[in-house]
Amino acid sequence: MTSTIQLLQSHPFLLGLALRLSLLFLLPLLLDDNPLLRGVRYTDIDYDVFTDAAFHVADGRSPYERHTYRYTPFLASLLIGTLLSAKYFGKILFCVADAICGYIIVVLRKQRRRRISEEDDDERQYKQNNNNNVSGWRRLLDISPGLKDSLWWLYNPLPINICTRGSAESLVVLLPVLATSSWRLRRWGTTIPIIARACLAGIMHGVGIHAKLYPVIYTISFMAYFSHWNNNNNNNNEYKLLLTMLPNELQTYQRRDGLILFLVFTVGTVGALTHAAVHFHGREALEEGLLYHFQRVDHRHNYSMYWYWIYLARGRSYANANELSAVASPSSSIWGHLPLIPQVLILGFSSLGIAPYDLTFALFCQTFAFVAFNKVMTAQYFTWYLCLLPLCSDRIKWNSRRMAFSLGLLAISIIAWLLSAFSLEMLGWRSHRQVWLASLFFFVANVNLLTSILDGYKHEQIARAKTRPGEGWSKPKAKVT
Repeated sequence: MTSTIQLLQSHPFLLGLALRLSLLFLLPLLLDDNPLLRGVRYTDIDYDVFTDAAFHVADGRSPYERHTYRYTPFLASLLIGTLLSAKYFGKILFCVADAICGYIIVVLRKQRRRRISEEDDDERQYKQNNNNNVSGWRRLLDISPGLKDSLWWLYNPLPINICTRGSAESLVVLLPVLATSSWRLRRWGTTIPIIARACLAGIMHGVGIHAKLYPVIYTISFMAYFSHWNNNNNNNNEYKLLLTMLPNELQTYQRRDGLILFLVFTVGTVGALTHAAVHFHGREALEEGLLYHFQRVDHRHNYSMYWYWIYLARGRSYANANELSAVASPSSSIWGHLPLIPQVLILGFSSLGIAPYDLTFALFCQTFAFVAFNKVMTAQYFTWYLCLLPLCSDRIKWNSRRMAFSLGLLAISIIAWLLSAFSLEMLGWRSHRQVWLASLFFFVANVNLLTSILDGYKHEQIARAKTRPGEGWSKPKAKVT
């Protein structure tokens, strides 16, 4: 057992990548077109869409000639290597990106642990006393930090399943992680100017928005974090010494315009990529690759509590042969905008109240709420916030009874949804309402889990701001008598 744990910790990136590549070849071989499990196909249908679009690009045509291709055209160009191996090239690329994402998570978690280990003695003593109070079965879950870092993503079954099935979500989630890590370059033992960090973060953020659009909700959080960090470091002697070594013009940029540079590079990157897409592939690239996602509604494989409403609206549209009157009616339009209210409230609270002091936790809360309240929610969407959770998990109280109840409730809701969906799609039962009730149950479980996370974070962490922004909040030190 010990040797196995040591092996898993020794080379997490290589082992995680090897695990993905092995399953990439094995599982499709066993499940795709398997007569023993009719109707079950391991490879994601979207992978066929990607590869077909890549063939169109290779032939000098638009990727949007492939029906249902609604992604950036550069994804099809990136997968042009499918000409060599349509069955595996794209999946290998997605697995490599997923393993890189996991390795970045491991590195960032190690760096944070190293920083925490440098805290003063009384705070370490406080944490040690808290750890000593944990007893019983909870001690059995106490695994080594190195293995825990890898379990969050590199050895996590969900992202492994997503990338080996041929979903491009591994590329999508890598971009926000890269944007977040670019803000942390100052912790890598190098002196990197604010301008460089702002530009790099803006580029990564812009590419992420162009690729999937949803990272746009992070913009205010990035701005709030950068502004707070910049203001805090203006009072730092080492920072002032660094500024004196720069020309006056650069000093002004460093103090005030780093935030502007971030916005300029974000908007510039999004604009440049979108312009290039429209230039090479026509207005269809804008309509299908970007604007479509503002109004996307899909009831298939949708965990959202709104899926039944979407299903009935689609049915009315077919019955009336008038999709506009059925789907875009005033009543449906009002209901369609209701999910935006809690999303906007949580976005504002986390962006202005949490992000200046704890960027990763704010991004996690925003993404979790965005996915939970969204009208479309597939299994791939879960990876949007799971890639951020390891970066803030140490600020969340996991060993409380309320958290255990919330996680258990979430697990039960997932099982209930899968069973009802299986009866509908695989067995052909008329269980639409059961699936809808399971979706409502799943939504309640998600909201309950988010409140548990916020409650644990508030009581354990939001007691005093740390002197260095972006590091979260910490419990007040016990007074030494």
